[in-house]
Amino acid sequence: MDLLTSVDPTSSSSSDPYHPSFFELAASDQLRDLIKPAARYILAVLAQRNPRHLIRIVNHFDEVYHLVMLGVERHYLSTWGASFAENFYGLKRRRRPALQTTRAQSSSASTSVAIARAEALTRREVRLSLLFAVGLPYVQAKLHDFWERNGGGVDGLDGDDDGLFGDEGQPGGRSRLMEEAPASRRERLHRALLRLFKTSYPYAGALYQLWLLSYNVGYLFDKTPYWRPWFWLMRVDVRRMGGGDGPRRPVLPKRMPPLSQPLRLLSTLLRLSPRLVFESLKYALPLSIFFFKFLEWWYGADNPRRRRGRGSGSGSGAAGGDGDGSGSGPLFGPPSVLQPHPRGILTHWSDRKEAGKAWKHPKVATHLASSSSSEDGEEDAQQTPPPPYTPTATTTGEGGRKLIHNSCPLCGTTPIANPALLPSGYVFCYTCAHDYVERHARCPVTLVPIHEGVDGLRKVLG
Repeated sequence: MDLLTSVDPTSSSSSDPYHPSFFELAASDQLRDLIKPAARYILAVLAQRNPRHLIRIVNHFDEVYHLVMLGVERHYLSTWGASFAENFYGLKRRRRPALQTTRAQSSSASTSVAIARAEALTRREVRLSLLFAVGLPYVQAKLHDFWERNGGGVDGLDGDDDGLFGDEGQPGGRSRLMEEAPASRRERLHRALLRLFKTSYPYAGALYQLWLLSYNVGYLFDKTPYWRPWFWLMRVDVRRMGGGDGPRRPVLPKRMPPLSQPLRLLSTLLRLSPRLVFESLKYALPLSIFFFKFLEWWYGADNPRRRRGRGSGSGSGAAGGDGDGSGSGPLFGPPSVLQPHPRGILTHWSDRKEAGKAWKHPKVATHLASSSSSEDGEEDAQQTPPPPYTPTATTTGEGGRKLIHNSCPLCGTTPIANPALLPSGYVFCYTCAHDYVERHARCPVTLVPIHEGVDGLRKVLG
């Protein structure tokens, strides 16, 4: 993917406009390091769904991955003269000319065929590039895996400290027992070499990273044209792609077999299928990144479809959830409100009498009935209840009422003192709700049973 075709080679801001910056090379190197763990994670997830066929690939992931990368890198090195990550960032490799002068640089900026052929990678450079791009990471991965499997980075396995789990009474438990057992010379040599490897591997890795760092710093300050030490061995440097740079060989033939010859066309497509798959990777990579970012947003909290309220203030308010299909409301609407029971504390006098004198007339509603209404002493359940209470707030409709905001339905205190929530969804004063639920084990408004008793109360904070 040529991302830098807009670079003007005639610009005077840089002596060599095709010289890539340190950050371009670092980005390509980081991309190469991120592909392997991403592929391992995807394969591990797929293996959980189909372990019968994929578990063997997971167990030999390093071998399978580096074999695939061998084919990918070979295709891009032989076709584009760059590795997969370098080609993704619009970079290429070239054979560094023996004479590097200002005149030579100006001539190399041209797109003459002779210079392009002279700078193209030969089979030797391609093979060496494959060795360092695929073979070296594979050896490093196997060495690190061997170091970890043999206790690398874990103290206490050499017999000097306590065991892995801190056996204070048995210093050096496992190693000390192994040393007491009789061992042949070959086994002792093997243990000595293993101990030497575990001790020296971290230092060797640190020296290797310092070696790479020295080349990075030298390249950053234009002290060396080589980004990596093996580039100096191959006499190859990395350059930006120009407008005239293209594949050394066409991806597709100039003439494809006609549709009148289906067998020949099919054989040609099968022969070109590996090349087409490898070429599609540089387009599939950004598409996959976009797809995963889309899934992350879709299942994340930033998606407005998953918010509990509407994103805009239009419509019937912030409650949303009316299922109008506009996409601005929540994915699932709010649960339906439990209406007061006809024999509940708000609508029936007998419940209030059964509760005792402690339950006062709630101040959330006013009684509009005349004095000729039913007497307080009547206990008949079939008696017609008195006219419903009319709240001081606006009514919801015929025969319906709405509680005053922040008022206790039991005692009528406004605001509610130490509010507590019942499973039915109504809020009361904590003392009122606790006493009522402890006696009746139900909601005083909806008469919904509360099997947990007072444990079903939830204090409302805020």
